[in-house]
Amino acid sequence: MHRDGQADLAPLPPVGRTFVAGFESTYLPMWHVDELDTTGHAAHPQRDIDEVLAAGVRHLRYPLRWQRINPAPGRYDWSETDRALGHLREHGAVPIVDLVHHTSYPDWLTDGFRDRGFADAYVTYAEAVARRYPWLPAYTLFNEPFATLFLAGHEALWPPYDRGVEGFTRLLCSVLPAVTEAARCWARLLPDARHVWVDTGEHHSGTGPGEAHARMANDRRHVVLDLVLGHDLDPERPFLSQLIAAGGERLLHLPALRVDVLGLDYYCHSEWFYDESGARAPSPRPIGLAEVLQQYGDRYGLPMMLSETNIRGLPSDRASWLRYTVEQYELALSRGLPLHGYCWFPQVDSCDWDSLLARPAGRADPVGVVSHGRGGSRRESTFTQVWQAAAAGAPVHDLPAYRFQSPCRQQLAGFLPAMAHWPWQEALPEDHVPPVHVPIEAKEPVVIDVPADPDLVVLSHLRWVWVWQRPQQLVSRLAAARADRGVKTWFVEEPVSGDVPVPQLRREDHGNVVRVWLVVPRAEGRPEFLCFDDPAADDYGRLLAEMLAGEGRPAAPDVWLYTPMALDTARALRPGRVIYDVMDDLAAFLGASPALRRRQGELLRTADIVFTGGRSLHRSVADRRTHDIHCFPSGVDTAHFTRARTLRRPHDRPVAGYVGVIDERLDLDLLRGLSSELPDWTIRMVGPVTKIDPSTVPRAANLHYAGLTPYEELPRELAGFDVALMPFALNEATRSISPTKTLEYLVAGLPVISTRVPDVVADYSDIVHFADTAAGFADACREVVQQSLADRDRHLRPVQHRHEWDVIAASMAALIDKIEPMPPVCPAETTAG
Repeated sequence: MHRDGQADLAPLPPVGRTFVAGFESTYLPMWHVDELDTTGHAAHPQRDIDEVLAAGVRHLRYPLRWQRINPAPGRYDWSETDRALGHLREHGAVPIVDLVHHTSYPDWLTDGFRDRGFADAYVTYAEAVARRYPWLPAYTLFNEPFATLFLAGHEALWPPYDRGVEGFTRLLCSVLPAVTEAARCWARLLPDARHVWVDTGEHHSGTGPGEAHARMANDRRHVVLDLVLGHDLDPERPFLSQLIAAGGERLLHLPALRVDVLGLDYYCHSEWFYDESGARAPSPRPIGLAEVLQQYGDRYGLPMMLSETNIRGLPSDRASWLRYTVEQYELALSRGLPLHGYCWFPQVDSCDWDSLLARPAGRADPVGVVSHGRGGSRRESTFTQVWQAAAAGAPVHDLPAYRFQSPCRQQLAGFLPAMAHWPWQEALPEDHVPPVHVPIEAKEPVVIDVPADPDLVVLSHLRWVWVWQRPQQLVSRLAAARADRGVKTWFVEEPVSGDVPVPQLRREDHGNVVRVWLVVPRAEGRPEFLCFDDPAADDYGRLLAEMLAGEGRPAAPDVWLYTPMALDTARALRPGRVIYDVMDDLAAFLGASPALRRRQGELLRTADIVFTGGRSLHRSVADRRTHDIHCFPSGVDTAHFTRARTLRRPHDRPVAGYVGVIDERLDLDLLRGLSSELPDWTIRMVGPVTKIDPSTVPRAANLHYAGLTPYEELPRELAGFDVALMPFALNEATRSISPTKTLEYLVAGLPVISTRVPDVVADYSDIVHFADTAAGFADACREVVQQSLADRDRHLRPVQHRHEWDVIAASMAALIDKIEPMPPVCPAETTAG
């Protein structure tokens, strides 16, 4: 064991405050998903890695997905791992690979850590990794073995759901001999690589009847590392004696393995307190990180690393916890402790730790350096900037000390005395949580109730990762409700051209939604983006059906269409129910297929239920469909857009802004004239330019184009507006629109000026200001900016609740549930005339 000296730890960080990054990867065997998928890292690993490297951080704790690498006994797929590790190596990064993170083992080990085949399978996998990547500089063979096996074997929280000291001992007897054998293998094959043993850094204290339990727990926290090191194995120890009595005597004779660096994971809840009222974590009397590091350093004499820390809270809370842990880390360094790295973990918000991974709901856990947003995007915050500064070497006294907000303020009460010398400041406005005002007339919380059996397959002309619109708002909510019953939702997009020899399906997991698209071979004259009915995509429906069948999904899915051009694809799936959501008059759009209106008529006749996105759309199709047709104008996520009110700040000159797609539906001449009429204003256009030549959009010094902006960032954009614009052209493409942005603007607290779009006039004539010309828009801007927000809110309140996306999705789900689905078609029936 290496107990001192920096040279023999190269290329790991030298003693000092070097930052290390890490990515959460835990696999949930019961649900067949892992954190790299739910956080979106698996889809874009190079992007996330490059962001870390751009911050100057070179060392990364990086997970290997055993269940992906070794999907069946004796079979290996290295493609994903080759790409990720190759990228790290090419860019001069130093990966500390993590072979098993919590319950991340293959599905074919059906009894998990207790499986009779676990040891052989694990050692074989570990050796295969070592032989595949002999250049690796550092490794963790089994992350947090004490914490993982305690939760899986003592507390029955994770599979195989064993319980008590006997269950814990069973898992230790299955896993620890395998880990020591794998360690010998790696020491032989990669003698220069460094073994980083990672486990929880705990401390327990108590008074009265809690003192005895604290003594036992302080002995228990060391037992796993002591067993593999052969350290202090006195059979009379408080907890070790219990293990021996439970059948663990053979664990006393394990061959000692080599540990080069002891990684300790420290959180506020790593310290426990016991008294007559029971157990509490975080402790009201913590000894602090520096003292915990001192205890482990004194016991083992090993080089150490703070291998994980974070706190669940707002960005400002995380910034202050980072200041505390960095300050404590530096205090430990000043005492002579050999610390080789500080890791805030994870780099990207994890998911579902609010249930300890019991439910894969895709709920973001606010702990990361950056957050993952809709469509796999990444969102930086106040904390991201603080972490970047600290990683670049900013002195601890230059890091901000934001007052903790609830619930962190209560949880960390015991830690506050150690921070008494800080120059406290209030959190930034965007990090304050505004109170939730519930009107007296508020209804009971909406619950979406859907049948458990059929999957939902959505066929859309829009892409999941593009502008967040009606399909994403509705499908994300319906998917979350169905996921609670084990049902999958598939969002199927139009095909694209790519570098493939034959048509191939691609997929990405986005929380509860699986995004699917078809890539067809490139060909001369073939555009990059195709329609569902393009001859090159003839096999789309068949490939989808085969994919669903191969996944073991139930037959006769619910199929939801946003474009009639996908009707043949839908039929190939043999749907149980067909839902058509008419969100736009697509036949009126620029470049629309001549066949679109005919296919729409066919879909209106054959769909089981039809929804329409506004009054005008409803009227336009009602003469072709008289039954089961329901009007649901687009809605709003009030909680999301209300944030704009708290983010508003003074700015130098007034801003009139637009958020949305910039295409043929906008009156570009009006926009050009408005910029001339308001030379002392900024006109800000937020959204992608599409379907029109970008050179045709007006240009002026006060006319700014922000481009595509993630949905999560829209409240911040709206906070910078003084007036919201809807400068739509009045043409065939806008005759039937019901703009989603109307309510989003109003909920954000903005006055709205619009051309006379029929649905806006019909629904919002007492709230929205209307104008017809550039001069009229300019006059309206100067007028409405002075109007009362309270008056607007008074008119808004009666319509706001029924237009909530949650309410709309629930109402749609209830209507679908009333339809009796068609039974699955058996093979014999498919061949009958």
